[in-house]
Amino acid sequence: MSKGQSLIELLIALGIFLAMVSVVAFLLIDGYISNLQASQNSQAISLAEEGIEAVRSIRDSSWDSLTAGPHGLTISGNNWIFQGGQEDVSHRLREGIRKIIVEEIGSDRKKVISQITWELIPARPQELGLVTYLTNWQKYSE
Repeated sequence: MSKGQSLIELLIALGIFLAMVSVVAFLLIDGYISNLQASQNSQAISLAEEGIEAVRSIRDSSWDSLTAGPHGLTISGNNWIFQGGQEDVSHRLREGIRKIIVEEIGSDRKKVISQITWELIPARPQELGLVTYLTNWQKYSE
């Protein structure tokens, strides 16, 4: 066997090894990112659902409080209220923002969007939104 042939065999073996290590590393990183995304999607859904329930609570307290436009949420005296144009939820999601958007459909009907935006990893933004329609049910129950 010549030294040149041994060197070529070594380079081929090294190339195969590096290719296998690259594939394993890619699969591990991809699995981590998928797991992270699933976890954060679950958090985002929870925050969006909480936003919808908060708006229902605001509606039940006072239909007139459901003003059109973007809103943030906060709790004041055990009641949900609108505050600002959006809400920082970065304690639960990286760079997380919750925005409640109320749109007028009629005098007794509103469209509500609970929108969550965050960064999965730097420079990889994510967005999730839930939509519901609310009516002024108290007007019709009197």
